[in-house]
Amino acid sequence: MLWSVWVLLAMLLIVAGVFNVIWLSCVRTEARRHAESAVIAGGHAYLSDDMLRTQQQPFENDGRAVRSRNAVMDYLRQASDPSLAAIISDGDIDLLNSHMETQSGDTGLTQPVATVPNEIRVTYGKSHGNDQVRMFFSGLTNAGNARIGVSAAASIEHAPVGFLPGGRLTIPLLPFGIVDQGSSDPAMVNAGGIWSQKIETGEGFDNFTWNPESHTVVQGPDGLPEITMTLSSNSAGGSADSFVPLKFSAVAPTGSSSQAVNWMQNGVSSTDLQSLGLNQLSFPSTISAATLSQLECADIAVWLQSHAGQSFIVCLCNPTFGQATDQTSSTASATTAESVLSTIQLDRAVAARIMASGVSLNGDIRVVLQPCVLITSTAVMSSSPQATLNRYVYSVRLSH
Repeated sequence: MLWSVWVLLAMLLIVAGVFNVIWLSCVRTEARRHAESAVIAGGHAYLSDDMLRTQQQPFENDGRAVRSRNAVMDYLRQASDPSLAAIISDGDIDLLNSHMETQSGDTGLTQPVATVPNEIRVTYGKSHGNDQVRMFFSGLTNAGNARIGVSAAASIEHAPVGFLPGGRLTIPLLPFGIVDQGSSDPAMVNAGGIWSQKIETGEGFDNFTWNPESHTVVQGPDGLPEITMTLSSNSAGGSADSFVPLKFSAVAPTGSSSQAVNWMQNGVSSTDLQSLGLNQLSFPSTISAATLSQLECADIAVWLQSHAGQSFIVCLCNPTFGQATDQTSSTASATTAESVLSTIQLDRAVAARIMASGVSLNGDIRVVLQPCVLITSTAVMSSSPQATLNRYVYSVRLSH
């Protein structure tokens, strides 16, 4: 009987120990899963359009940091078990490597960029040194508490060199480029394109505001400049404020739907790029220009009017002009052939939000764009410390 009691106690001790190990492993797995989701939410909460205002006050940067920490805390409190949420505090959240940076883009502009942390990290119990949870059968195992020892971090990157779609992930790309002269021509620095002249200098007009809470565009200034672009049928961007239609697929569209509308609605897919012999859209690169029919422009106008507030990646580009043939310009003489837009050099990516659109009396589509912050998992980021930072396009990824 005595040996049986000792064997039973030993078995209970082993079972209790194994149960505690399994339970603690499950708790750590759950804590890590919630922490990883929380830091992603914190990274998204930090990034907002107000970072692009030309005048930044210190309290605005502090407010973004508070908003990010609150997003992490709110997620953990809502998603985690109460016992886990109880050991998390604001001091357990770190915004790391936060420093003022400058961005020197292809336009030669150098502007202060709002402070952006390189990493957001959450560590259970870091601030008060108590990340312990109570164990079961503490009397048998002589272990009343155990440390969780869990942390998670998300990196915020904004030095894109290209975009890589895959699977169901598509590039949220506007299929119209904006001609913007690069710094290769010193005489044209800061004066070669409407984006450089109006957006990045802050001199554009300011008539609209995007309300992220209600997801609506409202009248009134918000400190972000705007530009108006024109899209015309059978035109390939002949003037400074004209969109250049871009061709992201070599496959002809099927059905009656406009290919440009399909790209705006669903994004540019890997199948589209593969038809061009590309696996990703890189910068700089060369792509073909396109022209739009009146029917396509009508479809685009209808779509734009019902999607105010939509944000896109927009390509700033330099055009390459070729000589028109008799087929493309029947009225041109043999000695004075007309120049036509043939290919486009994509220089860099920016992000813009559609604030308003309409159709003029002559049938041209006029689109009001405002710069915005866009987060996309399709962005391919440079790992070089000397990489040019982008003020518009960001990626928030888990880091270990």
